[in-house]
Amino acid sequence: MDMIEFLTEPFQYGFMVRAFVGVSLIAVLSGVIGTFIMLKGLAFIGDAIAHAAFGGLVAALLLGIPLHVGALAFGLGTAGLLTVLGRKTRLRADTSLAILFTGAFALGVLGLSVRPNFAGDLSALLVGSVLAIGTTDIYWILGAAALTALIMAAAYRHLVFVSFDPVGAESAGLPVAALQLLLLSLVALTVVVALQAVGAILVVALLITPAATASLYSRRMERLIGLAVLLGLTATWIGLYTSYYLSTPPGATVVTVATLQFALGLLLRRRRPKTAATAEMEGPGVRRSVA
Repeated sequence: MDMIEFLTEPFQYGFMVRAFVGVSLIAVLSGVIGTFIMLKGLAFIGDAIAHAAFGGLVAALLLGIPLHVGALAFGLGTAGLLTVLGRKTRLRADTSLAILFTGAFALGVLGLSVRPNFAGDLSALLVGSVLAIGTTDIYWILGAAALTALIMAAAYRHLVFVSFDPVGAESAGLPVAALQLLLLSLVALTVVVALQAVGAILVVALLITPAATASLYSRRMERLIGLAVLLGLTATWIGLYTSYYLSTPPGATVVTVATLQFALGLLLRRRRPKTAATAEMEGPGVRRSVA
């Protein structure tokens, strides 16, 4: 088999084309949003919103409405309540997240007790199936990517300011609460549109791991985002090709490649000589970003 045949063979199947397109779009979207949530120290939020959306999936099935609508309502509701709790109480963000996502998940379990025959379908939705990505899923992901691009074009600098220094942003007169809600809503949108396609595990991995790996190489925001997107796309394509030729689970294979990228980044970073530039990258700003 020559190289061209090796590269093109998977694309003779429609489900593989949709898998490559869908997961690539999710990788781009996750690379952008994941950089922000990593900088804010909210790595847990993707998983939390994914589990909170479970309640929305159950509600949508029970009400007979589109699943994305129910999941998005619960995801955005979680983002809104998290913002309110952060502003009105002294609860830490991780505490608020734990309360909200366990509560929403419990509502989903209660809903299943009414219609237990849905349990298998919902479990599949949470785990996801990369090879079952449909045309409708791709439209949802494209819509989310377009909306995120518009918001980033309009509010990028403000979102960066709030992510790095919320106190300074508030002193400068920026609507910090609204910007934080906007950012959390983008996280919820990313998670929800990817949830049915790839499942909770893969979407959380694509949100966090490429951004964390990118932070090993750069501290500049634009470069961080670009590297996170590039690493996510690389993990996606290597993972899907590996899955196709070795018959491994595609989602787990993509996550494994992304994790190996991070491990390789750590190894390379440890072996580099400590120049002045390296010492600067290991300063408080980067440690805070990775945390």
